[in-house]
Amino acid sequence: MERILGAAPAFWSADLEGELSSIKRAGFDATFLDWNREDMKKDADLARRLGLFVQSIHSPFSGDCRVAHLWKEGKEGVAVRDLLLACLEDCARCEIPVMVIHPFIGFKDHTPTDVGIENYAKIVKRANELGVTLGFENVEGEEYLAALMQAFWNEPSLGFCLDTGHELCYNGGKDMLALYGEKLCHTHFNDNLGVYDPTLTWENDLHLVPLDGIVDFKNVMQRIEKTPYQGPIIFELSVSNKPGRHDHDRYREMGFDGFYTFAYTRARQAVSLR
Repeated sequence: MERILGAAPAFWSADLEGELSSIKRAGFDATFLDWNREDMKKDADLARRLGLFVQSIHSPFSGDCRVAHLWKEGKEGVAVRDLLLACLEDCARCEIPVMVIHPFIGFKDHTPTDVGIENYAKIVKRANELGVTLGFENVEGEEYLAALMQAFWNEPSLGFCLDTGHELCYNGGKDMLALYGEKLCHTHFNDNLGVYDPTLTWENDLHLVPLDGIVDFKNVMQRIEKTPYQGPIIFELSVSNKPGRHDHDRYREMGFDGFYTFAYTRARQAVSLR
């Protein structure tokens, strides 16, 4: 089947309209947006006015919303839970069907807790009420994703967001769709170089344009076609270098139009592989 293709803003620019306009001009028809706590509806309306389908809000996961706190007792976890609930309300208010959510952040801890399940249970319950799907993303701390999927598998709002780059570096190449493909509701397509440093850190998560790394997109597409998912294939790319590296220099030098045109060409190539 012919897939709708989408791209999220990659430049982290203050010129959101300029960037979304370039995404649309390049040929993409969908996007997702990061949560704008001040005026999410303004951003969503802008994207739609430009002709883009807004599939999701990516909820925050670091800073004052560090999701690792959800797995611990204390007021910090409650504060994070309340921020995620506020993001969820914005999804419903802006008629955005999916909220992408990170189960965890960090590389040292590997033990899900009852308090974490209880915190996420409140988010799942409210998502059920609002009719919003929660796209739990495969990130570091795979045990936390597994605990959430097991706990909430039968909940109407439970969904899975596949990040192809994370699958290769954070999940060691494990077939995450074999585990959660039945719940696939969103994608973050991007490329990377696997674990190029013996110590797995966020620096391995490059978010390169497809075919600039070693992700096997033919295999990815073959696996996606075995799932029930028929929605957009959305690309989450970056133009920002990781410390000490220059993988993204040429992307940023292209500017908005050059980069998104290049990304769209590669996106079509990636999804056509079977």
